[in-house]
Amino acid sequence: MIKLLIILALCTSPAAGLAASYQLDAEQLHFRRLSVRDGLPSAYINTISQHQDGFIWLGTKGGVARFDGLRFVHYQLSAHSGLGSNDILVLLQDQQQRFWVGSEKGLYLFDEVTGHFSLQPLPKPDATVLTLYQDSEQQLWVGTDAGLYRLVDPIGDFELILPDVEVKFLTEQGNTLWIGTKQGLYARQAESQPEPIDLTAMPGFDVQHQRLFDGLLLGERLFLATQRDGLLIFNTASRQLERQLLTDDGLLSNSIWSLALRNNELWLGYFYDGIAVLSLQDLSIRHYSHHPQIQYSMPHNNISQLLFDQAEHLWVATTNGLAVANPVDAAIIHLGEYQNITNKHVWSVAATEQSVWFGTESGLNHFDVRSQQLRTFPASSEPDALPRTVIWSLLPWQDQVLLGTNAGLLGFDPDSAQVEVLIAGREVYSLRQDQQQLLIGFYDGGFAVMDLASRELQLEHPPIARGYITDIQPVEQGYLLASSRGLWHLHQQEAVELAEQLGITELQQRHITSLLLEEDRLWLATQDHGLFVLGWQQVQQQWQLQHHLTVEQGLAENQLRGLAKAENGDIWLTGMRTLSRIEPETLTITALSRHLHWLDMEFHANAVSRSGASQLAFGGNQGLLLFAPEQLAADVEFPRLHLTSVQVMAQSLPAFIEQLTIQPEQSYYAFEFAALEFLSPERIQYQYRLPPLMNSWRAMAGNQLSLSQLPYGQYELEVRTTNADGIWNPASKRIQLDVIPPWWQTWQAKLSYLLVVFFLISYSAFVQLQRNRKLSYIANHDNLTKLANRRFFNKELERRLQLARKYQHQLALMYFDLNKFKELNDTHGHDAGDQLLVETAIKLQQASRSSDFAARLGGDEFVLILDRINSDEELCKAIERLSSALNTPGVHYSAQQIDVSCSIGVALFSPGQPVSAKTLLKQADSAMYQSKTGHHAWCMYQEDKTT
Repeated sequence: MIKLLIILALCTSPAAGLAASYQLDAEQLHFRRLSVRDGLPSAYINTISQHQDGFIWLGTKGGVARFDGLRFVHYQLSAHSGLGSNDILVLLQDQQQRFWVGSEKGLYLFDEVTGHFSLQPLPKPDATVLTLYQDSEQQLWVGTDAGLYRLVDPIGDFELILPDVEVKFLTEQGNTLWIGTKQGLYARQAESQPEPIDLTAMPGFDVQHQRLFDGLLLGERLFLATQRDGLLIFNTASRQLERQLLTDDGLLSNSIWSLALRNNELWLGYFYDGIAVLSLQDLSIRHYSHHPQIQYSMPHNNISQLLFDQAEHLWVATTNGLAVANPVDAAIIHLGEYQNITNKHVWSVAATEQSVWFGTESGLNHFDVRSQQLRTFPASSEPDALPRTVIWSLLPWQDQVLLGTNAGLLGFDPDSAQVEVLIAGREVYSLRQDQQQLLIGFYDGGFAVMDLASRELQLEHPPIARGYITDIQPVEQGYLLASSRGLWHLHQQEAVELAEQLGITELQQRHITSLLLEEDRLWLATQDHGLFVLGWQQVQQQWQLQHHLTVEQGLAENQLRGLAKAENGDIWLTGMRTLSRIEPETLTITALSRHLHWLDMEFHANAVSRSGASQLAFGGNQGLLLFAPEQLAADVEFPRLHLTSVQVMAQSLPAFIEQLTIQPEQSYYAFEFAALEFLSPERIQYQYRLPPLMNSWRAMAGNQLSLSQLPYGQYELEVRTTNADGIWNPASKRIQLDVIPPWWQTWQAKLSYLLVVFFLISYSAFVQLQRNRKLSYIANHDNLTKLANRRFFNKELERRLQLARKYQHQLALMYFDLNKFKELNDTHGHDAGDQLLVETAIKLQQASRSSDFAARLGGDEFVLILDRINSDEELCKAIERLSSALNTPGVHYSAQQIDVSCSIGVALFSPGQPVSAKTLLKQADSAMYQSKTGHHAWCMYQEDKTT
C-alpha cells in the first residue's frame, strides 16, 4: 500500500536529513473485517450469497451462516440437522425461494424455518458440488467434480449432461449455456450435447492450461478467470479470444479465482494477491491488498469470492475471514500512522489547490494530491530543526510554512527543513491570513497582527478573554475573535463580548471551536451547543442571530469541531465523531458519517481546510481525511428491518410471523430485530411503540425488546430504526399481538356473566313485582269474594267519574244489599253466610259486562259501576238482568236450599248534573234503602224522589 521511495537529504544540514518521501496508492478500500471472534463459524469462507430479503449467507468450512449485520446464525452438521458435511462450497436461492446448498458431500435443500437440510440424491452420492445455476426456464443445474447435472422437475431426478469434468461456473446467453470447467470451456445449444471449445488452440494467445474458475458474461464478451492463464476475454459470437491479460499487462498474478462487475469495472479476486479492478474502458488496472497493520484493509489476500450486494457494497470472502466495503468510500484518502505521517494526532490543516499541509504533535506533513506523494518532516532536537511541539495551526506563505505551536510562532522552510523563530516563549493557538497581514491568536487569550513582509508586529493586544483564542475572522470593523469563553469583537483596541452586547444569551460564554464567514453570514461552531448563524444587518450595523441549529434541528451532534466551505458553497462541519454537510440557503443538513464506518476517528477542533481547494481535509486522532466533496453519496437510504427472533416464556418461535397470539399463562415475550446495515450496525438506533397502550415512540436497548404482563387485548407492535447517519425511517415493522385472557375473562364469559346478572335482576324484579301485585291485590280485594274492596272501589269510582266528565257519557252505580242476611247467619251459621256471599259475587260478575266494575263494600253490601250508559232502555235492561240473577233460588247448604233476595238501589251520573263520587254513593245507598223498605226489586234515585 505504501512504497518508500527515498529518504532524501534535502540539504547538507542534519535536520534536512530527517525528511522522507512516500508514494501512496491513489485509492483505498475501507473494509469492515469480520472474523471468528465476531461470530463466523470458520475463518475459511468459500462462498457468499444474498437472499432476496437482504440477509447475507455464507458457505464456510464450518457450515452455513446467516448474517444480519450484527449476528451470525450457524447451521452445521449435527445428529438432527441432516447435513453431511460442514464444508459448504456454493449457495443458491432460486426463483421459487428454494435454498440449495452445495457441499463437499452432496447437494441439500435447506428449510430456513426448521433449520433442516434434506439431501438430494445425485447419481454420484458423494459428489462435491462446485456450482449451482438456475436458467431462464427455471431449470436447476448442478456442477460437481464428477460432471454437470440438471434437475428434472417436478420428479426430483437428476440427469447427467456432461460427465467427467469439474464444473466451476455456468452462464446463459440466449439458447446457449456456457459451461466453465477445470478442463476447459463448453457450449451447449438447446438440448444438444455440450461442445468443447479449445482455448489452447486460439492463435496469438498463450493459453496453456485453460483451467477455468469463474466466468462473467457482458454482451458478447465472456470474461474468464483462470488458474495460471490470467484473464481471458472470449467473444461468444466469433468464438474466439479477444484478449489475454497477464502479469505483463499489469496483473499481480495469472491465477484468478473470482469475478464481479460494478458499473464499467471488472473486479478480480486473485488466488494469493488480493483484488484487482479492471477498467473496461481503457483496461487500466488498480489493486487492493491486505495490510497487516491497517485494520480497514481486507483480512487476507487469498480471495475465494467477490460479491456486490443489493446496496452495491463489495463483499470479499477470504481464507482468513470476511470483509465488506462501500466502494464509494474509496474516494476518501486516509493518511495515518501506517502511512508514515509524523504522528496520528493531526491538530492543524491547510489546503492549497492540489496539496495539503498538516501538523501533528511530532512534526509536519505535506501531501501532493496529484502525485499521491507524502513528504514528512519529523520533529528533531537538532539545532534549527523543527522542535517537538504541538502544531496547533499553520499557514503556507511563499517559501515557508508558518506554524502556531506551544513553542511560539515558527517559520518552517520545507527545502532546508530549518525553522525560524518569529515569536518565542508564547503559545500560539490560531493563525489567519488577512491580505498581507498575519492574525495571531494566543493560548493566553491575547491577539496580535504581524506584517507578513517585514515580520514585525503592527498590533499587540493583551489577553481579551479568560480562554484561549480558537479562531480569528477579519471583518470590516475590526476582528472577530472566537475563544473558549465566547465570541469577542475587537475594534479600535476595544474588545467586547459580542453575544453579551447583542443580547444573544444562547451564545454568551460558549466555547467557539471554529468560525466561517460566508458573504454576510457568520457561522459559529461550538463545543457543546451546536451551530449558530449570525447575519450582518447593514442598517443597524450589527450582527443578529438568524439560526441556532442543534440535534433537534437535524444536526448529528451538538459537539462541533470544525467548519469548511466547499467550492460549490456548501458548508461542511465535523462533530466529535460525525461528518455533515449543510446547504446554506435552505439549511438542509445531510449526515455523511456512514462513509467513516471503517475508522474510529475523533475529529480535532478547527483541524480543517477552510476553503478554496477542490479537496476538503479534516484532522483528528487517527490522522487526516482528504476527499473531493462531490464524490460522497448523499442519498438517504434505510436498511431493511427484519424480525429475527421471537421468544415466549422459554419457547423460541419462528421469526417469520406477522401475528402472535399470547396465551393467558404466558407473561413474558421477547423480540429481536435486525436492520440489515452491514457496514456500521452500531450506528443504528431502534424505537418501538405499542398502540393503543403506548402511542409514542420509546427507545429500545439495542435491537432487542422484552415485554411482560401486557393487559389482555389486541396491540400492534411497531419498531423503526435509523440509518447509519441517524435519520429515522418513516416506515416501520409491524407485528400484531393478541394477548388472550383466561376463559373467565373472555367476552363470551363476560357476556354470560351479564346474562346471569340480567336474569337474576329480572327474576328478582319479577318476584318483587309479583309480590307487589299480590300485596296490591290483597289490599284492593275482598279476601272472601275476591271482588274489589271498598278502598279499591273508591279509587275506581273517582277514576271513572273523571272519564265520564271528560268524554260526556253517563254512568250508573248500583248498590246491592242481601235481605235477611243476618237471620241466615244466625240460623245456619257464618259458613252458610260466607257461601252465600261468594255465590252472590259470582252471580254479580256473571251477569255484569266485562267493562263493569263490581265490589264488596263489606258485610252483605255490594256495588257495581255500570260504565258508558247510552240510554235509559240500556240501563233498565242491565238492572233487570242483574236483579233477576241475584234473586234466583238461593244456595244449597247442608242439604237445604236457602232462598235469599236482594234489594238494589241505582244512582245515575249525568254530565249535565255532575255529582261527586261520595254523593253518588250516598244516592245509590238511599235508593237501595228505599228498595228494601218498599220491598221493591230495585229503585232509581232522583232529586225529587226515588223510584
